[in-house]
Amino acid sequence: MAPPLVSRSRLVIIASLAIGGYFLYTAALGLYRSQQLADTRAAEERQLAQLQEQKAYLEAVRAYVASDAYVEQEARRRYGYIREGEIPFVVISPPADEQEQPAGPWWQRLFPR
Repeated sequence: MAPPLVSRSRLVIIASLAIGGYFLYTAALGLYRSQQLADTRAAEERQLAQLQEQKAYLEAVRAYVASDAYVEQEARRRYGYIREGEIPFVVISPPADEQEQPAGPWWQRLFPR
């Protein structure tokens, strides 16, 4: 009878190496995916903080617009209302350049930081 091409001990070693390689591959893939999730989470947390800051700003603008001080300011600015005893005057500014358009949402142009 001819000796087997691969002995039993070599077969066990090859199987062990294959299983070990599979475990190493799985562990490396798990670490890679874990790092990706951590990076994604950090980016989402930064975006959340930015959105919370913007929300706080918009809530402050909303509170100001709902206040009596804003109503009085707009009545004075738009309609020229004055209180009794005040002396009205008008400031005339040069015409605005049509090419210069302010950037950003309307509430940021109306209430700059």
